Amino acid sequence: MKQAIIYARISTDKEKQNIKQQIAYVISWASKNEYSILKVFKDEKTGKTSDRRGYIRMLEYLSKNPSISLIVQDTDRLTRNFYDAVELEKFIISNDIELVSLSEKVDLKTPNGRFMFRIKSAMNNFYVENLVQKIKVGVERAKKEGKYKGRPKGLRNKVNRVLTPVKIPNI
Repeated sequence: MKQAIIYARISTDKEKQNIKQQIAYVISWASKNEYSILKVFKDEKTGKTSDRRGYIRMLEYLSKNPSISLIVQDTDRLTRNFYDAVELEKFIISNDIELVSLSEKVDLKTPNGRFMFRIKSAMNNFYVENLVQKIKVGVERAKKEGKYKGRPKGLRNKVNRVLTPVKIPNI
C-alpha cells in the first residue's frame, strides 16, 4: 500500500462543492486504489497565492517525508499561479513525490506529463487573471450606474496588498 497525503482547497463559500465533499471523494478514491492516507491538508482561500497555511504546511511535511504521494482532486486545487506551479513541479520532482490528480492524468516523471501539468497551470493562471479583469469591468460599470460606492471604510483591501512569496523548502 502506498503512503499519501491529501491537499484540498476551496476559494469561496459559493463553490459548488464544499471542502468536506472534496476530501471525502479523494479518501474514497485512495482506499479503492490502495493508498494509505497519512495526513490531510486544506485551505479555504484563493489559489492565486501560495500564502496559504495548509499549502505551506503540506510543503513542509513533504520536504520532511519525501517519496510519498500527493493526491488532489484537480491540479487547480494546488495553485492557480503559473510561477508557483513551476516551483511546485521542481519541488515534486526533486523529492521523488508522486502527484496524483483525480481529474487529469499527470505524471511528472514523463515529458508529456510535465507538459500537461504546465499547460493546465497556465490555463489556471489565465482563469484567475481573466476573472479579475471581468470583476474590474463590472465594478467600473456599477460605479457609473451609481450602484457601487466602494468597500466599507476600514475593510482591508486584500487584493492589492503585497504578498511575500512562499519559499518551497529545499532538502
